[in-house]
Amino acid sequence: MRAVLFIHGLSAKEEDNKYFIDRMRQFRNIDIYSFTLPGHSNDKVSRVKYSSWIEKSEEELNNILKKYKSVTIVAHSMGCIIATNLAARYKQVNKLVLISPAFIAGNIKQNKIDFKNIIFKNVDEELGTGFEGFLTKFITVPKSVWFEYRKMARINMSNISRITCPTLIMYGDADNLISKKSVDFVYDNLTCKKDLVIIKRVRHQVFKSSKKERITKYIYKFITFNLLYKLGKSKTI
Repeated sequence: MRAVLFIHGLSAKEEDNKYFIDRMRQFRNIDIYSFTLPGHSNDKVSRVKYSSWIEKSEEELNNILKKYKSVTIVAHSMGCIIATNLAARYKQVNKLVLISPAFIAGNIKQNKIDFKNIIFKNVDEELGTGFEGFLTKFITVPKSVWFEYRKMARINMSNISRITCPTLIMYGDADNLISKKSVDFVYDNLTCKKDLVIIKRVRHQVFKSSKKERITKYIYKFITFNLLYKLGKSKTI
């Protein structure tokens, strides 16, 4: 059995990552653990310090390590910042999966494309407008929490180069919240074995996309096999 810890992103709802967690539970050789970050129990994110996110995640990791000698961490968006913090400090983290790592927030380039498509009535039915949930996200997350998120991202940037375990980065090329600049920053600063996978025609919420099964299987193969497919070479799926 392989232990997997999943860490969600800022203001994430249960349905955002439910497919991945439920699907991973179907694999007999995977024991997946997930939890809710402090301040995320209600529809609106409550005021909280970023340190409590790291402390809670570390607590969950240590609970798993009471049963297993090693753990793979899979994280999405803001959760990737927490994951890099843990992976840099815990050698028991044997593999790391970072999905849309949110060290640099915002994707104005994609937002401009999406806005133009709305104006010219050229919205892709599968991808949507790209602005779904934007207003809700800003309403449900207090300014103080946004500040804590940005502070955590800035402070933990230096941890990226300290990671020694094989790391898989995945990113949707139509991500409406996080830019490729953030992904490239993480990839370029990693000194470990690493792989970057670009997912065509997928937004920020990868596990709600039409490619969620393919993405999940790719992650599963990374967890269960000893090596990345072609280390250090970007690919698309």
